[in-house]
Amino acid sequence: MDLHKKVSKLTKAELVELVMDLIDGDENVEKKVEFKLISPNDEVKASKQLIRQYINENKRRGFISWRNVHAALQGAEMVLDKGRDKLVNGEEETAIRLGIAVVSIAIDMFQYADDSGGDIGYIINQSITLLKDASSMALLSTNHRVQDNMFKLILKEATHKRYDGWDDTRYELLDVCTIYSARSTARQKLEETLDKLLREISTSSSWSSDDDQQSIKELQLKILERNGESEKAEQLIRDNMDFDEFREKAIEKEMANGNYASALKICEDGEENDSNFPGLIKKWKEYRLQVYEALEDVDKQKEVLIEFVYDNQYEAYGKLKDLYSPDEWKPVIEGIFAEFENKSGYLPHVYEYIAKAENQSDKILKYCEQSPSTILELYPYLLDDYKDKVEDMFTGYIKWEAEEASERKEYRHVCRKLKAYEEACGESKFCDMVHELKQTYQRKPAFVSELEKVEK
Repeated sequence: MDLHKKVSKLTKAELVELVMDLIDGDENVEKKVEFKLISPNDEVKASKQLIRQYINENKRRGFISWRNVHAALQGAEMVLDKGRDKLVNGEEETAIRLGIAVVSIAIDMFQYADDSGGDIGYIINQSITLLKDASSMALLSTNHRVQDNMFKLILKEATHKRYDGWDDTRYELLDVCTIYSARSTARQKLEETLDKLLREISTSSSWSSDDDQQSIKELQLKILERNGESEKAEQLIRDNMDFDEFREKAIEKEMANGNYASALKICEDGEENDSNFPGLIKKWKEYRLQVYEALEDVDKQKEVLIEFVYDNQYEAYGKLKDLYSPDEWKPVIEGIFAEFENKSGYLPHVYEYIAKAENQSDKILKYCEQSPSTILELYPYLLDDYKDKVEDMFTGYIKWEAEEASERKEYRHVCRKLKAYEEACGESKFCDMVHELKQTYQRKPAFVSELEKVEK
């Protein structure tokens, strides 16, 4: 049925009757219709009222549970829809006012709502997107006075105390402000605001102050980049390479320009400076590997990749193997296994991964001996060469599991594993095991009952 075509043929009176029928049957429809019909002068005020109305209706003792958060945000979604419509119709300033209305109320919801589902965060992100889109369009279609008004609205919102403690959203709003930085007055005001925030952060002992400084420096960089000031942008990057995002930008720029020696030096300095941060060390090593790949330095690639293998990175194993001929690879893989075995008493999961990839059943057996529960999954790799050991290990594992079980749910888990035991050890061994367990745990009728089920 082409519903749009049929509705378009209705008379005015029939349309009014249809709308009123819908309103009578659904309170939410009534709210949506009222919102659509408000006069332009009242749009922002009415939008805020609508958002708060849905929020208040879903509060219970001043709090909104995670189950009701989505319903509480229905008004905010309606306002965002109207904001998008305004943007399509060339009403950028109204779209921005509506976006600010949503984000300003939504950010306060974190104080009295459980956002486990991420609905509030999603609405805030959608609001920021609307503000960015409207600001970008405004630079193309509105006069300078309107642009200044819009910039001031967003900057005022970004510096509001409601974002104290929600700095990520504050920085996102300030990021929107950088769109207006082509205007000298807006740029000056924005740069003054960023400098003030930096001064405040420098006197703070907050654990997040480094992240805050980096976020503000990135905004300063964006202003320079938006205005084509590449030399100043490069200098800002060089001056702030203690921040990982800036070091990353510096490496990528040097690599893009073919300055591999410089890129390599920046990577090595990063590894030295960030020696207490394993995640950053890994990042700089990954960039160093990219440099070696660009330089086709195979020996250096091997050095980095084997470090990654010892750091339990699966993908590095395949890349490393590709750099060797089959004859060259044999002593290398033997050395890798030996290093894992000698380093500590614990074999990491990457050891098992490589053992399976290399089809080395003796190494898989060693891994199973260390972690008996893995026999449940790894026995197929061992049956050809170590059938007796599989039976011994699997038998010991099942008996241990049975001894630890104390309730019906756990008894069922044991019985499910018995089916794998049957596949691994055969029907005869399976029957013997079930019989033995029934005898051992005859005083646990629930366990015996589950054993009888699996026996059948």
